Amino acid sequence: MKSVFYSGKITQKRIIMANILIAVYGVYVFIKILIEIKEVIFVKEAFKQGPVLMDFESFKTSAVYSIYKHTIEIFNSLISLFLVVFWLSGGLFILNFLFYKGTLLSELKILFFFFATNYILTLPIHIWEKHIDKRFGFNVAPWKLFIVDEIKKIVLFLVFGGAFFAGLIYFIEHFKNWWLIGFVFTFIVVVLINILYPYFAAWFNKFEPLKDEELKNSIEDMMKKVGFKSSGIYVMDASKRDTRVNAYFAGLGKTKRVVLFDTLLKKLNKDEILAVLGHELGHFKHKDILKNIAVMGGVLFVIFAIFGNLPDSLFKSLGIPKNGVNIIILMLLFSDLIMFILQPVINAISRHNEFEADEFGAELVNAKILARALRKLVRENKHFPKVSKLYSFIYYTHPPVIERIEKLEKENKEK
Repeated sequence: MKSVFYSGKITQKRIIMANILIAVYGVYVFIKILIEIKEVIFVKEAFKQGPVLMDFESFKTSAVYSIYKHTIEIFNSLISLFLVVFWLSGGLFILNFLFYKGTLLSELKILFFFFATNYILTLPIHIWEKHIDKRFGFNVAPWKLFIVDEIKKIVLFLVFGGAFFAGLIYFIEHFKNWWLIGFVFTFIVVVLINILYPYFAAWFNKFEPLKDEELKNSIEDMMKKVGFKSSGIYVMDASKRDTRVNAYFAGLGKTKRVVLFDTLLKKLNKDEILAVLGHELGHFKHKDILKNIAVMGGVLFVIFAIFGNLPDSLFKSLGIPKNGVNIIILMLLFSDLIMFILQPVINAISRHNEFEADEFGAELVNAKILARALRKLVRENKHFPKVSKLYSFIYYTHPPVIERIEKLEKENKEK
């Protein structure tokens, strides 16, 4: 170990290799920031053209909120670059020097300090984001609840994340083709998280059975038409944290459930709620959930294949041992860059699925009602309705709402 840490030759190589990796990541961050700045300019120009889908004041508020969100993304990108520079310029070397003993416990300790440092350094941005949401009337949770939520997240991460990373480290250090085993292990964990999600969510919110019998019967009738079986229809107390409107299907297999935000029940009428759920049932009918899991599996396979075949010389040139924890840390540092490259393809598939789900929801309920529900969702969530083609292509999992509404209104006219 000492020859790795103290050799002057290795130190010089470490500086060169670190600079190469930092330069690659720096180009990625530069591109991301340029895209965010370009979108801010687009929002300002779109605002000058006048409001769509909402009144002037709502349109103005959504534009300002959108600019704030893009600004936060710029700062997030800068912090991610700082973290990469910090870890590759010596931080990772110091962690290994202080804690690495060749045991699983010492590697978990390194991982703990890695995550703790990242959490502390990114916490100010997270708090700023919550503050912005408070300014625009979204975040209504007291700061005490924010602290309690963060503590719960940390506990869950330490328990379940610790077990997951311990397993991954073991596979890396005991199997030659660890990346293939690690991929299968991680994919199984992802599926389990989807199955157990309703139980994890109960740590943060209360879920009560829907009391509106008329709405409940209508939802159940609609689910029977498409063969969707759930463990129940629940209302989540979302309003204790946020005023935004939403509904979703959670869980897999026997844990499947329909979840309605209490804010949704207050702001949308019965037909609009059924239209929104009709859209979600479209995803079920087209097996989009299974498709998404398959796509996620493909992404994980690519990431594991890349980091599972990194040469020993890379780790030597960085001045760190090639062990489980260092492979995982490099994977965590650079996986977002790989995702950025793959994201446009993934999002293109997702947008196609969303259009199909809209069509299904329109047939199941009514195109006009679904379009009206989307208008309300945009207005209530203060979502700026216009987006550039470039930004939509790279980041949007859903088609721009204007395109969705125009398509629904066209279908309604044709019928």
